Amino acid sequence: MEFKRIKAIREDNDLTQIQIANLLKVKRSAYSLWELGINTIPLNNLIDFCNLFNLSIDYVLGLTNIKQYTLINKNIKKDILAIRLKEIRKKEHQTQENIAKLLNTTHSTWSAYENKKVLIPTVFIWEFAKEFNCSIDWLCGRID
Repeated sequence: MEFKRIKAIREDNDLTQIQIANLLKVKRSAYSLWELGINTIPLNNLIDFCNLFNLSIDYVLGLTNIKQYTLINKNIKKDILAIRLKEIRKKEHQTQENIAKLLNTTHSTWSAYENKKVLIPTVFIWEFAKEFNCSIDWLCGRID
């Protein structure tokens, strides 16, 4: 998973890594590792980043070239996220076991995402969105 766009967005806005890190309330070293693609930006931090620049998650993660959507919510709606993960899985005639294998995780871990016990990691939601051609912003309840 690459985060080429977060660096470009930061540079286009004439901000330093320290400034972005401060805005996101994280250490510069953590932000730097996200920008380099060494670590994956957590979904909550990614949404904060997107909200800072009024950008879609899908755009920032390179899933689309559409920079903005009309948002109905700026944050994650965990109830909606859980429902939509399950909805897409069932629509695609997939079992939790199949999705877990696809994402190289366990059935119990996937079940925890669908039952809103644990927030899905960015890398998994990105892979899921790519595989099933859906919007991460839509999955998170930010758009209809």
